[in-house]
Amino acid sequence: MSWVEFRQAAAQGAQAWGRDLTVWLHQHHKRVLAGVGGGLLLTSAAAFALAYEGPQAHPPAPTWVTVAVTSTAPQQAEQLSNADQVVYTTAHVRASDTVESLLRRLQVTDPQQLRQLSAQADLRALVSGDPGRVVSAQVSNLGELQALQGRLPGLKPVADGPKDARQWRELSVKATPQGWDVQTESRTVQAALRVASGTVKSTFFAAADEAGMPHSVASQLIDVFDTQINFRRNLRPGDRFNVVYRVYRAQGQTLADGRLVSAEFVNQGHDYKAVWFDAKGDAKASGYYAPNGDSLSRAFLLSPLPYDRITSGWGWRENPVMHFHEFHKGIDLAIPVGTPVKTIADGRVVYAGWGTGYGKYVKVEHPGGFATIYSHLSAFKVHVGEQVKQGEVVALSGNTGWSTGPHLYFQFFVHGTPVNPLDLAHYAPKGTPVPAGLRSEFIAQTSAPRRLLAVIDGNSPVVDAAAAASKDARHG
Repeated sequence: MSWVEFRQAAAQGAQAWGRDLTVWLHQHHKRVLAGVGGGLLLTSAAAFALAYEGPQAHPPAPTWVTVAVTSTAPQQAEQLSNADQVVYTTAHVRASDTVESLLRRLQVTDPQQLRQLSAQADLRALVSGDPGRVVSAQVSNLGELQALQGRLPGLKPVADGPKDARQWRELSVKATPQGWDVQTESRTVQAALRVASGTVKSTFFAAADEAGMPHSVASQLIDVFDTQINFRRNLRPGDRFNVVYRVYRAQGQTLADGRLVSAEFVNQGHDYKAVWFDAKGDAKASGYYAPNGDSLSRAFLLSPLPYDRITSGWGWRENPVMHFHEFHKGIDLAIPVGTPVKTIADGRVVYAGWGTGYGKYVKVEHPGGFATIYSHLSAFKVHVGEQVKQGEVVALSGNTGWSTGPHLYFQFFVHGTPVNPLDLAHYAPKGTPVPAGLRSEFIAQTSAPRRLLAVIDGNSPVVDAAAAASKDARHG
């Protein structure tokens, strides 16, 4: 066989073998795959992805669509940048505020508006009275006021309403093309009762502050018991008090503190109680009484001063100026110059002038043969012949006459005879009790304050207080 014939025969054999192999692979492809996969797993040589051999489809050519969009974003951004922006601000009224200072804290800076608004009477009223009220405003980014709201000071009784009902007024100011629109709207608020308890550790006012009791209520408590307890000299650590008083609330805030409606003060083991009775149709019968209806009013206050310290008492002593032995017919009360001096009882001013040793002094005669003298004064607040009421300021304390330091020389006379002022409570006649015809009204009106006192004092549980309320309602 020639070389050419051999090559032709080999090529034909290879083609036949290839066809046979292809047929066999198609017939036994699963075995081939399993064998190859098993071999790869056993040898950890590699990982293969097998794909079925066959005709593959080509993905379609992408189609591009062009849509014309008109954007207004630049114009909107320009409009927003040119538009007025509103700022919402709030500020508290201060005691030293003017209309302009308040508006400036609210970020109002426009000079013309500041001048116009400062001339508004309603806005001037807004910054007067009690501080701490909240005022809100809407102001542009140019410092121009657009609107303002605030509560005007003070509360007013409601006409033809309950005696404890009050009205508060809200001021609103709006800027309009025609000028300022100023409106005042009245809103009614009912009274609520609040309680406070405390124990004296150093001073009464320190205990009142610790108990969260407003100063106005603390002052009322002193006034109620001033004829029974000397708050300047007789308080002791451990003395305690319970009070029930009215508050007027609206919009989540206490607008004002009202009247003390019931109180208890335990002083050196003695328990004093008081309730307020508002007699309908008989103003003279209204006042503070003991829970049993006895009057707490007395003809005399125990002291003419809000507080004091005795520097020289009643009796024999050496005169601090002349240094001779004398009988001191009154008491010296140390007090800063300019302190208000109150008359201890109703009466008539019979002297207001200068006296040797006394300096400037005032003498008041009281019904029943009593008289008082207030000496070493700095100024007079009354004139001779004037009728004065208990607690009325007649002068200011000073350091005139024979005096070695600021103080008040206080004297008390019974039918012309000087008596120790510390004993004047023994001479004070008691007030009139609740009239018999008003007893039922008194019991019904004071039942709730009396129960509250019992509850906060721990003498009676709340359930018993509720039962007592029901019982009082049935028998009142």
